[in-house]
Amino acid sequence: MSVQKEAKQIVTVSPVQSFQLEELRRIAIAAFAEDLRRYGMMPEGIETIEWHEEGLGDGSYLVIESQQRVAGGARIFDLGDGTFRLGSLFIDPALHGRGIGKQAMEAIERYYPQARTWSLDTPAGSTRNQRFYAHAGYVKVGESYPVQDSDFCLFDYAKPELLVEIRDAELFADRNPDKPADEHGFALRQAARAVLTDGAGRMALMHVAKDGYHKLPGGGIEPGEDVYSALRREMREESGAEIEVTGTIGMTAEYIAEYKLKQFSYAYSAELVGSPGESAFTEEEQAGGFAAMWVKPDEALSLMENDQPKSYSGHFIRCRDLAILRAYLN
Repeated sequence: MSVQKEAKQIVTVSPVQSFQLEELRRIAIAAFAEDLRRYGMMPEGIETIEWHEEGLGDGSYLVIESQQRVAGGARIFDLGDGTFRLGSLFIDPALHGRGIGKQAMEAIERYYPQARTWSLDTPAGSTRNQRFYAHAGYVKVGESYPVQDSDFCLFDYAKPELLVEIRDAELFADRNPDKPADEHGFALRQAARAVLTDGAGRMALMHVAKDGYHKLPGGGIEPGEDVYSALRREMREESGAEIEVTGTIGMTAEYIAEYKLKQFSYAYSAELVGSPGESAFTEEEQAGGFAAMWVKPDEALSLMENDQPKSYSGHFIRCRDLAILRAYLN
């Protein structure tokens, strides 16, 4: 099976063949040379032909090809229940800057349509990799130290199931769907949101009086935070609540043309610990008439379905949070 992306640079992924292993080993050594220089290590065994033969033998190895030449490889592991892990991904350094990595990631995800969630790790010092994975929809979920008595750190990333993609054309009748915005240069914002419930079966909901809509509590992930740290901070600020995260709902993707912004929101279910305190809204939120309320989930759904936002961004928020709440209720 081979998956292609229709673009100027056609990238395909397919099961590796034995005659490609030595070429892939050479590319892998070149691709991870910077890791070897910076950290004194590269993925264990990847410089040996045995590592590549193992991937061929267990069926985890895909070859990435571009313009009918080997461009790189990836090891993919099926962890069961729709959970997949990207063990290694490498592109020939001579081909960097052509968008091959991005297209390869998209092709890999299409190759495994049964996958609902993905995970991977990357060195804490590799900001280039971190930007790449963030733009591909991955979010930092934690850190690990795989080498005993070493300060070498890996950032752990996850990409949950995509619930909805939202663009202007889907929300506004006067937008031309045949002339989509050029999203290549959109800035990226990642956010953490929750369906937060208490012991009485009510959930936290934010009422934005000025703009006439309701929204789930949550907000942007700040530099240095993982998604769970951001979620707990946002719940304290907006709901005055300490929480326990109980599950993953999924993610949404908003492409907000007027702001030239791509926003990925990562949604979780959570339970209130103790009693809610006072919200700590920003001056902007106070000016918008933000107020926290606790209602039954079906009431929250009804309120959100009947909202008529007055602002451009409010339409995106309503669509996004309805998708999250409906996924939670289903």
